Amino acid sequence: MKVYEAVLDQLIGGGVRHFAGMVGSTSAPYVGTLAQRNDVRYIGIRHEQVAASMMDATARLSGRPGCVMTHGASGLLAASLGIASSALDSVPMIALSTTQERQAMEKGWWQTSSALGPLAETAKWQTRVERPDQAVGAIRRALRESVTGKPGVAQIDIPIDVSTDETGLDSLPTIADHKAPLHRSWPDPQAVQQCASLIRAAARPVILIGGGAAFSDAGSALLAFAEALHSPVVNTPTSRSVVPETHELVLGPSGIVGYEPIGDAIREADLIIAIGSRLSDIQTSRGDLLPEDAPLIQVDIDGAALGKEYTPAVGVVADARAFTESLNETLGGVAIPDARRDWVASLTDRIADWYAAWHDATPDNGQVQPQEMVRAMAELPADTIFTHGAGDHGFFGFMVPVAAPGAHLMSTRLGAMGCALGSALGAKLERPDQPVVACVGDGDFMLQLGDVETMVRERLPVIVAVFNNFRLGSQRKRVEAYGPVIGVDHGNPDFAKLAELFGCNGYRVDRPGDFCAAMDAALASGGPCIIDAIMDPEARPPRTAISREAR
Repeated sequence: MKVYEAVLDQLIGGGVRHFAGMVGSTSAPYVGTLAQRNDVRYIGIRHEQVAASMMDATARLSGRPGCVMTHGASGLLAASLGIASSALDSVPMIALSTTQERQAMEKGWWQTSSALGPLAETAKWQTRVERPDQAVGAIRRALRESVTGKPGVAQIDIPIDVSTDETGLDSLPTIADHKAPLHRSWPDPQAVQQCASLIRAAARPVILIGGGAAFSDAGSALLAFAEALHSPVVNTPTSRSVVPETHELVLGPSGIVGYEPIGDAIREADLIIAIGSRLSDIQTSRGDLLPEDAPLIQVDIDGAALGKEYTPAVGVVADARAFTESLNETLGGVAIPDARRDWVASLTDRIADWYAAWHDATPDNGQVQPQEMVRAMAELPADTIFTHGAGDHGFFGFMVPVAAPGAHLMSTRLGAMGCALGSALGAKLERPDQPVVACVGDGDFMLQLGDVETMVRERLPVIVAVFNNFRLGSQRKRVEAYGPVIGVDHGNPDFAKLAELFGCNGYRVDRPGDFCAAMDAALASGGPCIIDAIMDPEARPPRTAISREAR
C-alpha cells in the first residue's frame, strides 16, 4: 500500500468527508485516489484561500475537520490566509501540504520553501513526514489534535517521494470517527458550587457566550440556563445562532462588531458569566464594556485563556455544554426578582427602539439603501445560513437576526477579506437542504470572483448578495482623515452580467424597492445566483458599541 492511499484511508476513516484544493503534481496521487471513492467529495477550486474557507464552514457546521490539500510552497502560501483564519477561530481542520521531494526541499530547488513556517504561529500542531513509516501515526495524531480540547488546525507536510513510497504495512489500523468535542472536559463540582452561589446573589447577571459554545453544542443547555435565571444573553460573531437571536432573552452581538444598546447590558450587569469566551477585544470592546465592580465567572476549555485578560472570581476549565448542564442541575429553581424582569424588559425596549430608529432613518434619495436589503434578508426562511466578508457590509449583516444553529459564518479574529463565498460554498456542501446567502462587499467579492465558476460547476446553489458601493467603504473615511482619497474607489464590472457569463442567474438592483423581488426570484430559482445591489455609496453602518471613530 502506498503512503498516499494509507493517508486517505485514515483521514476518511477518522471522519473527514470533504477535501478541497487546487491540483498540482505533488497532490495528484491523492486527488486521483479520491476520484475513485463515492463516500467523500473533493472540490477543485480556483484559489486556495477559498478552499480553506470552504473547509472552515464544513467543520463549523459538522464538528468534523475538513481537509485543505495544497501543492508545493505556492499553494500553501495562497491558502495560508484562510487556514490561519480557521486556526485563530479554533476551527478543526487538517492542512495537508504536499511538497516536492525531500532532496528538492533540502537543496532549495524549484517550488520549494518552508512548508511549516507560514503556519508556525497559528497551527495547533504541525509535523513533517520524513519516512513512510511515520505517515499513519502522523495522520492519527493530526485528527486527534484538531478536535480535542480547544479545536484547531493540524498540519501534515508530506514530500512527494514519501507520498508515493510503500508503507510496508499489510493492513491499516481501524480508526474512530473524530468530531469536536472528541472528549468533554467536565467541571470541578466545587467550582460549579461557587458559580451557583455568585449567581444566586446577583441582581443583574449577564451571560456572555463565545465560540467555545458552538462546537460544544451548548445551545439547549444555555437557553435553559438563561430562562431559569431570566438573564440576558450576549454573543460574539463566532457564537451567533448558538442560541436563537429571535428569543426574547438573546440580545445579539456586542463589542467591536456589535451595537451600542446591546453593550448596555454588559455595562449595567452586576455579574458577568462568560461561557466559552476568551473575553477578547472583539466581545469586550477592548475592555471598555466590562464593569470594574462586577465579579466575573469565566469558563473555557483552554485553561490558558482563564485570567489572560481579566481576573475571574471563579475560573473553570470545562467544555461549555458540560459546565452549563452541571450548573443547571446544581442551581435547580432560582427565584427571579421583579426588578430583573423590569431591567431585561428595559434592555429589550431600548434595543428595539434603536433598531427601529435605524430603519426609520432610511434616506429617500432614489438609491438602494442597506435597510432595504436587511429587511429582505430578515424575511428569508428561518433556517437560512448567512456568511459575511470583512467590511461595512458585514456590519449591515449583523442587523439580520439569525435563529438556526450555525446560521452565521465569518472570519472573526483575523477579520480576513475574501472568505464569504468560500464559506457559503462549504455551508451548502455540508447542508444542501438549507438556503445559503453570501453577503459580500464589492471589494470582498472581487477577491473571490474566480470561484463563482466553482459554484456553478459543483452545482452549489448559493445566493451571493453584493453590497456594491464601488469602494472600500470602511477604509475610505480613514484614508480621508490623512489626505486625498486614493486606492479605495473602484470601477466594478456589472456583476449580474458577469453571473450570466459564468452560467448562473444574475440580478441587478439599482432602484429602491427592487431588492426584495430579486431575492425572491433568486430563492425560487433553486440555482446559484448573484444579486448586484448598487447601494448608496454614502450609506454607513450603525455605530458599534465602540469604534475608532467613536473614540
